[in-house]
Amino acid sequence: MLIIYNMYSDYMAKREEDLRVIYTRCRNIVTESEELLINQNQLPYSKTMVLILRNRILSALKRMKGDPSARGIEDRIAEQMRIIDDIKANYKEDLAFRNPENDNVAVMQLRTIRRLRKIIQSELRAGTTVDVNLCQKEDRRLKLLVLKINISNLIQNVIIMRDNRQVGSCRTMITKGLDVIRRSGIKDNWLMDKSDVLNQMLHELENQVREKSKEEVERVNEKSETESELDEIFGDKKKW
Repeated sequence: MLIIYNMYSDYMAKREEDLRVIYTRCRNIVTESEELLINQNQLPYSKTMVLILRNRILSALKRMKGDPSARGIEDRIAEQMRIIDDIKANYKEDLAFRNPENDNVAVMQLRTIRRLRKIIQSELRAGTTVDVNLCQKEDRRLKLLVLKINISNLIQNVIIMRDNRQVGSCRTMITKGLDVIRRSGIKDNWLMDKSDVLNQMLHELENQVREKSKEEVERVNEKSETESELDEIFGDKKKW
């Protein structure tokens, strides 16, 4: 009896520990998802992405039903279900890309996208309630958004370098941006437009370099001619 009692005690202790780990993980999921939803003004969120996050919260809340420290779980579950139904019926997407204002904003957006893509992959592995094809489409959209943010930020930096007359760095950045767009293989109107912008900037930069080189050659030739004339006037006279 003593052996059986000890075995049962160990089992219950292990079970309680496992449940605590599960409840902690669920609370973290709810916190992270709610934080991303609150900050969705930083990025254009699709209907699919919002549903993924809301269903993630709902699933976590359902797993927390047995948590004695969680209060009002049933009410929170009912609220999430109501919100999900409302999103399905009335959510209006605004997916227009807006250029990040500066480097800090761009970094913040990229970090958020990285978190969102990890969540999508995690939900796909776990068996999401949102349509799998829509999840995969959203992951591709976020991947494209990363490219747009990087190219937008690159162009802003190129403009700053150009204004500061950093010709070498400017040419390197433009070439890098064009190469990234080319290697992506993505047919997108925004990317094609920015590719044209970068090519135009590169063309203007090369023209400026050629003009500067031409002016430098003319200046050197003019200096040489001036020195030659001075030598002729003030130099040693030849004896005849």
